[in-house]
Amino acid sequence: MNNKYTITQFRNDFPDNDTCLHRLYELRYKNLVCPKCDSDKPFTKVKGRRVYQCPCCAYQLCPTANTVFHNSSTPLTHWFYLIFLQTTTRNGVAAKEVERQLNVCYKTALRMCHQVKKLMANMKVEKLTGIVEADESYFGMKAENMTKKKRASMIDANNTFKDNKTGVMGFVSRDGLVRTEVMFPGKSFKERVRDNVSTDATLVTDSHTGYEGLDIEFTAHETINHSAGEYKRDEWHTNTIEGFWSQLKRTIKGTHIHCDAKYLQLYADEVAFRYMNRDRQAEMFDIILRHVV
Repeated sequence: MNNKYTITQFRNDFPDNDTCLHRLYELRYKNLVCPKCDSDKPFTKVKGRRVYQCPCCAYQLCPTANTVFHNSSTPLTHWFYLIFLQTTTRNGVAAKEVERQLNVCYKTALRMCHQVKKLMANMKVEKLTGIVEADESYFGMKAENMTKKKRASMIDANNTFKDNKTGVMGFVSRDGLVRTEVMFPGKSFKERVRDNVSTDATLVTDSHTGYEGLDIEFTAHETINHSAGEYKRDEWHTNTIEGFWSQLKRTIKGTHIHCDAKYLQLYADEVAFRYMNRDRQAEMFDIILRHVV
């Protein structure tokens, strides 16, 4: 069984804008009954417009309304191709690459990439259960890679270099589900764990003091002491979440080079989506399209 969605299949499935629009129509208005005249006759496409019309009363609706495609002058074929790229690349696609391939300006390419990332993040994952590994990782540009002006702006009144790292806390269950949360100030480690992990789970973390005391709230809390050279004890380890961090770092450092802290959650959610669906590449395109609805 072929589990790959190829560029040949994509081009056959979506050769033009009308085909893309019809796919959105099918997803959003299945078994449609006209809200104006109660007719169940199929709506027809209005030539030259992104609109379908009731054949009885001429009531119109737009499949792209209130979606990421709303009021976008970019062809739907461009949008769909970007979604295809996001599902067939191992570490995502950079906005500069989208700019080159679609012949659009960088601002348009970046906006399109962020909108598609929002669709990828729209995968509702309940609080994780079973054996759940939790860990945190930090992202930010190294001082030696900054411009002279940027480095100067990072020095405070005490002539101390300010920390420019942004943390992300990640949670991976042994059944392959992932949740991430960017660690902006205002929440403790324990609060983030409570928000993402069910209390009937067995939590596995490193020996960071921020996780202390969670054994009272959860079924169990197993700790791996990395500072003592311990990385696995029986079935307890944090190797799964470490693998997820390596994929996120390859995506940001290798593909995007740098990611602003305010957009970090989008990139973490993108990688989480790809991680959870890594064995279903042929289905990823349709999964993202369904999130439009």
